[in-house]
Amino acid sequence: MLKWSLNWKKAVVMIKKSIFCLVSLLIVFLLTNHITTAAASTIQIAVHKANIRSEPINTASVIAQADRNEKFQVLQEKFGWYEVQLPGGGTGWIAGYIVGNGGQNIGDAKLGTISANHVHVRNNPSLSANIIGKLHTGDQVTVINESNGFANITYRNQNAWISQQYIRYSGEAKADKGESSRAGGFAYISTDQTNLRASAGTSAPVITKGSPGERYPIIGQEGDWYKITLASGREAYVASWVVSSNKNTASKAMPAENAAAGLSGKTIVLDAGHGGYDPGTANGAGIPEKQLTMQTTKRLQQKLSAAGANVILTRSEDQYVNLDSRASAANSNNADAFISIHYDSSTKPDANGVTTYYHHGYQYDLASNVNQVLDSSLSLNNRGTRFGDYHVIRENSRPAALLELGYLSNPHEGQYVTTDSYQELVSNSIYNGLESYFK
Repeated sequence: MLKWSLNWKKAVVMIKKSIFCLVSLLIVFLLTNHITTAAASTIQIAVHKANIRSEPINTASVIAQADRNEKFQVLQEKFGWYEVQLPGGGTGWIAGYIVGNGGQNIGDAKLGTISANHVHVRNNPSLSANIIGKLHTGDQVTVINESNGFANITYRNQNAWISQQYIRYSGEAKADKGESSRAGGFAYISTDQTNLRASAGTSAPVITKGSPGERYPIIGQEGDWYKITLASGREAYVASWVVSSNKNTASKAMPAENAAAGLSGKTIVLDAGHGGYDPGTANGAGIPEKQLTMQTTKRLQQKLSAAGANVILTRSEDQYVNLDSRASAANSNNADAFISIHYDSSTKPDANGVTTYYHHGYQYDLASNVNQVLDSSLSLNNRGTRFGDYHVIRENSRPAALLELGYLSNPHEGQYVTTDSYQELVSNSIYNGLESYFK
């Protein structure tokens, strides 16, 4: 009996040792597999002189720098940062928003390039969300998710959102051989001094520079570059992320269900500038801009409504409305047009005239049509259709224009624009400009 008991105890000890060995081998296998999997993923630097830090946070010390397109093995991912193996030994951390995929995919993230300056970075996917920073043309972002017209990114170690309209994705519309057969439509210039180059690349010689409002026929595409024809007939290239094509313009400017000509059935947002505790400027008699913008807007509203348009006002009385809410009225209502009414001012008393502003290429046609009618109808100096960096059109994904309808600071003009005859004339002109746009 004693001998059987001892043999049983030995057997139990041997079983325990076997289980321990098997568990140890399993742990080693899992750890090895994890390290191998992590090491199999690589990232590629998407900016010039990327900082590599000691910890996964922007305030950590910089221990090295990397050049654009340099690749690193990923050891682990944490808080939107990648721990990488450094060539000289040791490890460091690289922010996820400055890298692209240099090897195997890391999650479902997509690398994009910012196509405009002063793009607001927000803490939630909404135009009314808090602004936590800005991005600029050429900045690289890694898009984690998309929702409600916004792209989810990591910004300075924070979860953040930017409007999708300002992102051009890497490899978009790219053919298998690096060249697309895409032809037709136009590349719309939306920023001043846009480089038009001899070949597809940022190091290619600059042939000439484009100006806001200009458009060039697209005859092909190489990678992220549009091949265009200049007025001289010469071919050139422009980066797709700094222009708008009419393909995008059509999808944003004219939804298919509202594609019929004429004002009837169109949704038009009218934005009377200023209001409430924000009076704007004033003329010599003390009449505030906010009063005049409301008068012009109400007259225009009556004319458009009578033509069958669905008119939405950003304010209908003397109240303050923030800029985000004004732009959001157009975006959320899928507006066919957004018109912001203002009157101008200058420290120079002789400054005069009417100006029409747009920000994005897809807004130019609306602004141009309205300005042409203002030019032909009003006796005031017409200062033309110009690029403007104003919030209500910059943050607007719809066709939009901001109108400055005369200088209140000019003694003569400031008095004239308050008269009933001018108010009737200018509201008729804007109405006719909109009608011309929708033909």
